[in-house]
Amino acid sequence: MATVTEFREISMRLRALLCGGLVLWLGLAARASGPDNDVEWNGLSHLHWADRTPLCPIAGESFTVAMQCYRYDLTGVRLRLTVGGVPQWLDGVWIANRGPYDVWRVTVPATSPTAQLSYYFEVTDGTDTDYLGPAGPSDGPPAAGWTLDFATLSHAPLGATLTSDGGAVFKVWAPGATTASVAGQFNGWSTTSLPMSKSGGFFTRKVAPPVSANQKYKFVFNGNNWRTDARARAMDQGDNGNSILVNPGAYAWGDGAFQMPAFEELVIYELHVGTFSGRNDGLNRAGRFRDIVDRHLDHLLYLGVNAVQLMPVTEFDYHESWGYNPILQFGPEGAYGSPADLKYTIDRLRQHGIAVLLDVVYNHFSPTGNFLWNYDGTQIYFDNPAVGTPWGSQADFDRWEVADYFVDATLLWLEEYRADGFRMDATRYMRDNFIFPGGQPSGWALMQRINNEIDRRKGQAISIAEELPNEPMITTPAAWGGAGFDSQWHDQWNDDVRQEVFDAAYGDPEMWKIAQALNAPGYPNKTHLVRYVEGHDEAAYGRLAVAIDSSNPYSKWAQGRSKLAQGLTILAPGIPMFLQGGEWLEDTPFGSAAGNRIDWSKAVARAPIVQFFRDVIHVRRTNCGFRSNAGCEVHHVDDFNNIIAFHRWCDSGNDLVVVASLRNSDIGNYRVGFPQGGVWYEILNSQALDYLGNGSGNGGQVTAVAVPYDGMPYSAVLTVPEMGLLVFRHNEPPPRPGDLNCDGAVDFDDIDAFVLALSGPGGYGAAYPQCRWLNADCNGDGAVNFDDIDAFVARIGS
Repeated sequence: MATVTEFREISMRLRALLCGGLVLWLGLAARASGPDNDVEWNGLSHLHWADRTPLCPIAGESFTVAMQCYRYDLTGVRLRLTVGGVPQWLDGVWIANRGPYDVWRVTVPATSPTAQLSYYFEVTDGTDTDYLGPAGPSDGPPAAGWTLDFATLSHAPLGATLTSDGGAVFKVWAPGATTASVAGQFNGWSTTSLPMSKSGGFFTRKVAPPVSANQKYKFVFNGNNWRTDARARAMDQGDNGNSILVNPGAYAWGDGAFQMPAFEELVIYELHVGTFSGRNDGLNRAGRFRDIVDRHLDHLLYLGVNAVQLMPVTEFDYHESWGYNPILQFGPEGAYGSPADLKYTIDRLRQHGIAVLLDVVYNHFSPTGNFLWNYDGTQIYFDNPAVGTPWGSQADFDRWEVADYFVDATLLWLEEYRADGFRMDATRYMRDNFIFPGGQPSGWALMQRINNEIDRRKGQAISIAEELPNEPMITTPAAWGGAGFDSQWHDQWNDDVRQEVFDAAYGDPEMWKIAQALNAPGYPNKTHLVRYVEGHDEAAYGRLAVAIDSSNPYSKWAQGRSKLAQGLTILAPGIPMFLQGGEWLEDTPFGSAAGNRIDWSKAVARAPIVQFFRDVIHVRRTNCGFRSNAGCEVHHVDDFNNIIAFHRWCDSGNDLVVVASLRNSDIGNYRVGFPQGGVWYEILNSQALDYLGNGSGNGGQVTAVAVPYDGMPYSAVLTVPEMGLLVFRHNEPPPRPGDLNCDGAVDFDDIDAFVLALSGPGGYGAAYPQCRWLNADCNGDGAVNFDDIDAFVARIGS
C-alpha cells in the first residue's frame, strides 16, 4: 500500500496534469451569444450607482464606467462623453467575464472640479450598431445620457457613499422636508454643522474627511426629526437605529469559479439563520451568518443540495423573528452579523457549488419599528390612507421613487452580495385580486419590472414567487403580460401530497390526487413549480414527522411516510425544496426562539435518515431523467392497493421508473408496467435496512418481460414495501466510485481513466464504453470535477 506522502504526490500530479485541460474546457464553455451582426438588447445593462468606480466621482476626478452584455455578443464599445457641451468618443475595453456576460469598461479622464458631463454607450456587433442610455437600448443615439454634476453632486447614489478623498457623500429622498442635515460620529452628532442642499425632492451633502466605514449617522429633517437612512447598508437597532457606513467594495470575493446550477437541476434547502445553528452544535446561542458555513457547511455538502434559500435576512424589528417584519430593504439583520459576514457566508457556499437564494418581503413593512412611516414628516413611502395587509402596511408602489426603492434593493443584493435568486413573499398581496381586493394594480407592474431587471442584469438568477393559490400568469413572461417569475411555490403539491400521506394512516389515500399533482396541468414547464411538503409555514404547526405521528415522530410510520413524501418530492418533475432539519425528522416546531432551534444531535442519532436524503438527492442529481423538465408519465394508479408508479426519462436514454406505496403493509407478486424489457436495477429503496426500513424489496434488480401492462409493452412482478419508495433504472447499474476502468478494483490502474473522466464524459465514454462516467464522482456530490481528486486518492488508499 502506498504511503500518505505517495498519495499526496499522486494528488499533486493529477492536479498538474489537469490544469491545462481545465483551461481548455473553460474556453469551450457554452456561449450565451455570439458575433452575429445583431446586438442582443436583453443582455445590455449599466447601473449608474454600481458600475462607476469610484461609485461617486467628485471634484472632476477621473473615473471608469462599466457596462454588461451577453458573452461574446459585442465586437466593440464606445462611450459618447459630453463635457460642457463638447462631445467626444472614448473607446471601451473588454475586462472580464461575469457568468454568461462580458463586462466592458471605459475610462473617463479628469475634468474641472465643477464640470457637468453626460454619457451614453455605443455598442457594436459586427455591422450592427446600437446605443444604451438611461431609457434603455435604442437603434439611434438616445436623447439624453447619464449625467454627472461635480458642483451639486446630483449624480451621487442615494444613501451614504464613501469617496476617494476619505470623505463621503450623503443623499436622501425627503420631498416633504423643508430642511435636512446629516449628523453622525464624524461631526459629533451636530444637527447644524452639515446642512444638506435640496434639489427637487432630494437632499445632498458632501462631508469632508475623515469619514470612515463603520461610523454611525442619521438624517435630521426640519431640525428635530431624526431618521435612519432608508437606504442604509447596515443599521444598529440597539443604538437608536443609527445607520452604519459601509464600503460595499471592501470584501474580497473568492467565488470566481462558481457556476449557477441550471434551474431544472436545483435542489433547494430552506434555512432560517437564527435557528439553523445553536443547539447541540457547540454554540448555545442564536445562529448567525458565519455559523452556516463555519459550523455546518460539511453537512450541506454531504446532503448534496445545490441551493440554499435563506429566510428573510434584511433588517427586521426585534432580534428574534422569522424575518417577515422588515424595516429596511438594503441591509442585513444585525443580529445575524455584518454585511461582510453575510458576504463571507454567500462566498463560502458559492465556492462549494451551492447557490444562495434570498427570501424578500416587498408586500408589506413591519407594523412595529417602521421608521419609513411619515419618514420626512409626511407620508412619502405609503399611501394615505395606507393600504393594509394582514401583516403590515404596504408601500405606495405608484410613486416612482418608492418603486425604485424595491428595484434598487433587488439589484443591490444581486450586485453587492452576489445572490443567485430570490423567493418573493406573498405576491398575491402585491396586486388587486379577489383575495386582496384592496391591492394596488401598480404592484403587478413592479413585479414585472423587478423580474425584467433580474433577467437583464443576471439572467442566470432565479426568481420564485410565493403565489398561493397558484396562478399561471405569475410565471408567464412580462412581455406577454405575466409577472415574469421563473417559478412559484406549488400549492397543489403541498396540499394534496401532504394530505394523502396523512390519510394513509387510515388506509384511504386518494392516489389519483398524487397523480394529478405530478402532472400539474397548466404548467408544461415544470421549472415553474417549486415542490415541497414542508415549508416554514407548515412546520410552525408541527414538523412533518409530528403531523404524521404525534405520539412518536420517530416511529416506523413517521419515518416511512416522511421518507416517502420527501423522496417523492425530490424525484417529481419540478424544483424540489425541503426545510432545515427535515433530513433527520426534526420534531421541534419551527419558530424563531431559542426553543425552536434545530437539534444537531439528531443528525447523528438519526444518521440513517440523513443518509436516505443524501442518497435520494444523489439519485436525482446524477440521473438526467429526474431533471425538472425531463419526461414524466404517470402510468400506474392503483387506488385499491394505494400504489402509484411513473416513468421518467431523458433524451440520453436514462430510463427510470418510480414506484410509491402508501400501503401500511408489504405487497408481493405485484405487477407494474415498464417501458423496456430486460434488467432494471433497484437503485433506491426507502425501506432498505440502511435507512431503518423493514428490508423488504427486490434484491437490487428486477427483469421486465414482454407482458404488456399499464399501457406499457413490458412489465415486472415486484415486492413493494409498506410506505415504500422504489426507483428502478434500466440496464445501468449503480456507479462504483473510483473504479474508472471497471475492472472491479480501485487502484493505481484507474489513474489515467480518472484523468480522462475529468476532461468530460465524451472522451471517457469512448475509451471506456462499459463504464459509467459518474464512477469519477468520488466525493458523492453528483458532479465530476477537481473536488473529486482527494476523494479518489483516498479511495485508492482504502
